[in-house]
Amino acid sequence: MKSNSAIWFDPPVLTPERKLWRAVLGQAYADAQLLPCVDGDESIARASARTFLRADGQIAQVLLKDACESAAIPFDRVVLWARRQYPLAA
Repeated sequence: MKSNSAIWFDPPVLTPERKLWRAVLGQAYADAQLLPCVDGDESIARASARTFLRADGQIAQVLLKDACESAAIPFDRVVLWARRQYPLAA
């Protein structure tokens, strides 16, 4: 008996390449979580990671979209989460 594909889905196979891209996204998350510098300024790694995860700008959007596709992770969910987690300073 076949199941309804709208209800059930097969998770993506985690190939070595997908694991690598998931590690890239994991490192971006780790960098985005870095504490501010002693003088209160953001570090370059922290600012760059947050810009990447929020997909600020066309280049960051293209790079993040490619990374998410390669990692089999939904791009729109990553961006939505990052924009909530790391809002732009007013």
